[in-house]
Amino acid sequence: MNLHVTLVLMLVSMAAAVLAGGFLDAIRTPVVLLFTGFTGWFLLTTVSSQWRGGSVMTLTNYWIPSYFCVLLIPSLISSIDQCRKACYVLGFSLLPMLLATVVYQSQVAGRDQALFGTLGNPNDLAFSLLMLIPFAIFVIKSERLGSWKTITCALAILFAMLKTLKTGSRSGMVTMFTCFVILFFVGKMQAKLKLVVLAGIIVAMAAATVSTATLHRYATLFAGTSVDSDMSENEVSAVESSTARKMLLQESANLMLQNPLFGVGPGVFSAALAGEQKKRGEYASWHEAHNSYTQIGSEMGIPAFLIYVSILLYCMKRTVSIYRRTRRDPSRVAIFRMAASLSMALVVYTICAFFGNYSYTFQFPVLAGLVQAFDVCVRKELSRTPSIVTTRLPARPVALTPDPMVTSYVRNRRLRHNRA
Repeated sequence: MNLHVTLVLMLVSMAAAVLAGGFLDAIRTPVVLLFTGFTGWFLLTTVSSQWRGGSVMTLTNYWIPSYFCVLLIPSLISSIDQCRKACYVLGFSLLPMLLATVVYQSQVAGRDQALFGTLGNPNDLAFSLLMLIPFAIFVIKSERLGSWKTITCALAILFAMLKTLKTGSRSGMVTMFTCFVILFFVGKMQAKLKLVVLAGIIVAMAAATVSTATLHRYATLFAGTSVDSDMSENEVSAVESSTARKMLLQESANLMLQNPLFGVGPGVFSAALAGEQKKRGEYASWHEAHNSYTQIGSEMGIPAFLIYVSILLYCMKRTVSIYRRTRRDPSRVAIFRMAASLSMALVVYTICAFFGNYSYTFQFPVLAGLVQAFDVCVRKELSRTPSIVTTRLPARPVALTPDPMVTSYVRNRRLRHNRA
């Protein structure tokens, strides 16, 4: 849904960031500079687009609000405590999103989705839920075991994972499995046992609640692209979807190589591909690339693709570096946990972006802006050295005995001189 109140608050926040002085510091940070370069190339490729109207629409409706996000977050967050609060907000954002999936529940071919809006696609719904789960885990790690925040977030995580499985999103399944594997090998023995228990609970809940058609859809992950006669209608649809995605991946890569500098224009991949298919006498598919990386490369050229991947690698490098640096420091537990949550959120985006169209949406700019703000705050925090307080106080100076041979006038003059 296009919430105009959000855009108004964004403009008010931008004015506050400029007046507070944080905006000037933020625009010099690496992530903001890279996104600014990406935006400049976006404008250039819009001018050279094969369909300028479609590119201008993509610029105004999608990218400008996303670019504002990456400008605002580093401008307004200036401390570790504010980073913590931002992570809490993202963690508790699972609650209204899950509520929306219950109030506006809908299904297509047995796959859960919302009735309308940006959560109306099962793959996008799974992606949005998985992006927020690492921050809900951060809330659990930061609170007491029996607090209402811990219980609420734990129930939200279980419900979100179950809802992700019920969407039938194979990219969501691959993302969940990858995250479990990473956490299993990185975590300690106690964390590994918790993961095994959590996986068992999720499998049991999925077996009891997920429809048979959805489970058969997941089985097509190992069936390749061949259609058998004994497959159900949903399985055939899943296999055909995999075949179409592979075709779109190849076509987007070909368009990127054919237009390596400026691409075909932002947001016009489907139109450009339909034109190419019409020239070859094929059926015009009119589908998006379903791969954020090749979508950027085909629509904006290889330079934009390199900038985008560079931002993603830089964010991943900084969060992993902070994670390793603070992992064994008991005084930096909050920083360590935030770095772990941000790293896992980046992993979720990296995998889901390979299967979806999130090139110009707000998710990655928000995440990258938060990583940049977190990095700046951590650098300030780690650069501070604890003040050393001596245990022994200096001895009090002993007052000198006045010389009786010196007149009081001279003594007073010397005293005034010493005081001056």
